Amino acid sequence: MTDAAPKRAILFLQLGGPETLAEVRGFLYRLFADPDVLRIRPGLLRKALAAAIAVARAPTSKKMYASIGGGSPIRRLTEDQAAAVEKRLREEGRDVVVEAAMTCSRPLVEDVVAGLARAGTCRFLALPLYPQYSVTTTRGALERVRRAVASFARGATLSELGSFPTHPLFLEAHADLVKRGLAGFPDPRPEASFILYSAHSIPKRTVEEEKDPYPREIEATVAGITALLPPGVRTGLAYQSKLGPIEWIGPATLDVVRRLGRDGEKQVLVVPIAFVTDHIETLYEIDQLFASAARDAGIPYFRRTPGLNDHPLFLDALSEIALSARSFWTDP
Repeated sequence: MTDAAPKRAILFLQLGGPETLAEVRGFLYRLFADPDVLRIRPGLLRKALAAAIAVARAPTSKKMYASIGGGSPIRRLTEDQAAAVEKRLREEGRDVVVEAAMTCSRPLVEDVVAGLARAGTCRFLALPLYPQYSVTTTRGALERVRRAVASFARGATLSELGSFPTHPLFLEAHADLVKRGLAGFPDPRPEASFILYSAHSIPKRTVEEEKDPYPREIEATVAGITALLPPGVRTGLAYQSKLGPIEWIGPATLDVVRRLGRDGEKQVLVVPIAFVTDHIETLYEIDQLFASAARDAGIPYFRRTPGLNDHPLFLDALSEIALSARSFWTDP
């Protein structure tokens, strides 16, 4: 971030992740202290329980992060996305900065907003990097920005964007990665592989009680990508990363992988569609946990598409999405 920032700033909102093993416990506390993640009132009780969960889960989580190199790459990858989109927008004559802002790890939303405000930014655009809207992610991220702007950038304007489950370039980027993945199998025919879309799960009661559109938007993404693939592809949808004993939406990705093995599938391509960067859910859960289950189930060729990360089509999508916020770009 420069000392003299333009008056406009776009915030790429992400959950974040610990970059070192020493940061794991703090990350877990921030995650579970979020009222949209741990739905307990009052706040003091929720924070106390979040602290207890962080202590209990830290040893296991540290082993998982150690297995992917000692920390999450999400900050670096998100900052790379921000820099690439900022470059695209500046090439179109837009005087703007694009910054990564995390809700559970550095750089925290509040610190980013405060720093930009000190440098002179007076117009903010919140762009959550969650392709499909959920009250468990998108809503809380936007609320954090609202509070931060009200506290640290008084008088500044804030524009907000929502989800982008069927943005054409977002879908095309995924379809491109799927086609490359299929071509890399020993039998490259579309019908020879099973494409398993995998999304982060959420509690079933959140969908039922709060009418969360997340499952519907996930299904729209799946349909949009599949429509761009060659005829004959076979696909399925599953959900990963459930926490705790409550009921989560499914079916569970791990269960589906095992079933595909029993069904005799030989080539399975997993497509993570709710994440826009590689992080613990792809690098550990899919690449290690699910891959091990696939081997045990007799699936000889099990792969996943890489995260969207710096895919040019996805970066173009983010640029288009940012430009769609007309009120942000129009001077009062």
